[in-house]
Amino acid sequence: MRTSRSAEPVEHLRQVNSSSEPLLPWRQPDRGSHAVQFFTDDALLIDELCAFIGGALLSGSTAIVIATKAHRESLSQRLAARGLDIARVVEQGHYIPLDAAQTLASFMRNGWPDERLFTETMARILEPASRIGLGKISAFGEMVALLWADGKSEAAVRVEQLWNNLPQKYALNLRCAYPMQGFGRGDSSFLKICGEHTHIITDENSVLVAGEELRKVADLQQEVQALAAELAQGKLVEANLRQTKSELESTVGQRTSVLRQLSARLLKLQDVERRRIARELHDSLGQYLVGLKLNMDMVRRSPTREDLWVEVDQLMNQCIGEVRTLSYLLHPPTMDAAGFVSAARWFVEGFSQRSGVKVTLDAPDNLGRLPDPIELALFRVLQEALTNVHRHSGASEAYVVILQDSNRVVLEVKDNGRGMPIDILQQFDETGAGTGVGLGGIRERARELGGKLTLEATSKGTLLKIAVPHRSKVQLTDSHNRRIT
Repeated sequence: MRTSRSAEPVEHLRQVNSSSEPLLPWRQPDRGSHAVQFFTDDALLIDELCAFIGGALLSGSTAIVIATKAHRESLSQRLAARGLDIARVVEQGHYIPLDAAQTLASFMRNGWPDERLFTETMARILEPASRIGLGKISAFGEMVALLWADGKSEAAVRVEQLWNNLPQKYALNLRCAYPMQGFGRGDSSFLKICGEHTHIITDENSVLVAGEELRKVADLQQEVQALAAELAQGKLVEANLRQTKSELESTVGQRTSVLRQLSARLLKLQDVERRRIARELHDSLGQYLVGLKLNMDMVRRSPTREDLWVEVDQLMNQCIGEVRTLSYLLHPPTMDAAGFVSAARWFVEGFSQRSGVKVTLDAPDNLGRLPDPIELALFRVLQEALTNVHRHSGASEAYVVILQDSNRVVLEVKDNGRGMPIDILQQFDETGAGTGVGLGGIRERARELGGKLTLEATSKGTLLKIAVPHRSKVQLTDSHNRRIT
């Protein structure tokens, strides 16, 4: 039914079009067409859609827009900027905006469009629209684009076919749109979509082409867009590769520098350790052996003197004790026999006696045996950490904690000394440099075992923590029943 009121929006739009500067000319729709627009940018889509819908309303058609919320809002803003009273034309039924996802859901069943439901849904929309204004309908639908984006290309083609199969009682000019990014180079489905339309709209000046040549034009456009996308992706990959290469070169350079420094320091440390062992042998064991030789000479001259034999026995025991101490420091035999905790207890007790630093050891009795590389590495870390406490921290007390859970074993050494400067800690965390060879060696031992070294320091002391992955058969806790965090 037509009324005089139905002509009001048309006259209103004609006045707007003649009295304002349009952003794009109103485009008159082609009667009975089913056009598709492949767009590379939302702005291009809205430009063309504004001309299509605006032209439809200006010519007296009813306009239906089945789109996403973002596109509906952008189109309304663009039409309003050209002077269209959106609320007025919606109220009078000349402009019908619908949500694409909701409309699509009304006829989709198990991921496939139901023909009967599609026909009923479209009839509920098109029948009242055909009775308004001049009876002509211009519609834009974005439901197929949603299906395509969801990977349901065959369902999208079927919806296009259902649109084409609608009864011809509607004077319908239909348009749909797909983002070009959804089609790859050489994608055969692109031509399927083109085959279901009478017109194809390209991005180049939004030119509407028709006839058999449109297939070739659209196919060429799709090839160009796909090539451009591949080129852009290639440039992005190339840039990422260059950045990754630069980062790797920087990392390798830093690691190489640290390893060179560590190697040089290790050689120096070997010399220092050799001198220390030589000094121990000369000053301690050597002196005992000299005394033993002198006593033996005296025993030869006076074999009946009991006091000389007592001194010889004492000197021999002292020599044995010195050899055992040096042997234990180089590699404690108790670790082979009883494990890391036993060796740690022996070393802590001896270290405390020799250094004067009070050391407290907190270790579980049920730690069990660890793989040999882990036990040896943890013992060397314990030696180096306590040696650093004695030489550098000025601490009077140190605390050693050994923990284990089902995934790792942890060794912590904490002292109450003067701590370390923050800048040195930061440099060590970032590059592994800035400290002595001892901490660098501990860090390398942790990395070799897939573990991690953590170093924390304040004015109240330093905490060294090394965590090494180790899967235990039984979940264990420390002596205070604390779970490792």
